[in-house]
Amino acid sequence: MKLPNELTEFLAAPRIAVLATAGRNGAPATTACWYDLEDGKVLITMYADARRLQNIIDNPRVAMTIVGDDPYQHVSLAGRVEKRWADPELQVMDRLSMRYMGEPWQERKPCVSALVDIDRWHTYGLLSEASDYSSPGSTH
Repeated sequence: MKLPNELTEFLAAPRIAVLATAGRNGAPATTACWYDLEDGKVLITMYADARRLQNIIDNPRVAMTIVGDDPYQHVSLAGRVEKRWADPELQVMDRLSMRYMGEPWQERKPCVSALVDIDRWHTYGLLSEASDYSSPGSTH
């Protein structure tokens, strides 16, 4: 899904995201995380032993909220993990660490990276136009 330019510009800044997943029993779980955009999709990474990875394997539907400098400006994204891969060289973790901290990630533990295809979004305080969008066939 193509996001409006204002949202793409907002998401281009290294902001903290809160990623929501659901466990096998349906219980929600949230985790603060780093992200980047890649070809209109959200790029994330996690340690191979992270609970959220098992949640994504069990149920690829996720949601994220990214808050701006003003807490009354945020964007929430919902979609599904369309691709995940082992990242033993930590290429994505290093990319995100450089984006957020300006240096490669120090803890060299096995990671799994993923791309989230965005189905719908909602904003508060960011756009002057309508702030809800669902792609054809998606549900709010």
